[in-house]
Amino acid sequence: MAVYQGARLRTDALPAAGTPARQVRATAPASVTTASPRVRPMGLLMAAIVAATILGLVYLTQTLGSSATSSEIRGLREDRDEFIKDTRILQIHVMDAVESDVIVPKARKQQLKKLGGITVLPAP
Repeated sequence: MAVYQGARLRTDALPAAGTPARQVRATAPASVTTASPRVRPMGLLMAAIVAATILGLVYLTQTLGSSATSSEIRGLREDRDEFIKDTRILQIHVMDAVESDVIVPKARKQQLKKLGGITVLPAP
């Protein structure tokens, strides 16, 4: 089974005593072995995707909230208009019911008589 060892860098040098006929391979640069983490392009890409997703979800939440509020306002306005219409109809029925042409015959039928003028009593 053949192994191709040139595919990766070695982090340490081979011992020269064991293989005198072969050249010692170059060691990896010192920056690879340091403890400081390096930001890789794939990490930046993933961070950008996560940030875009979060911003998209915030936008979607705001849009749906605004749309729901607009729908609720529209429904409340329709209810208000319907209540105003019902109030006007009831006002017309009340005006028809308090006219003297309607009240006087009903009062006579119940044998009620007309009262005198208004009497204002002084406060004690």
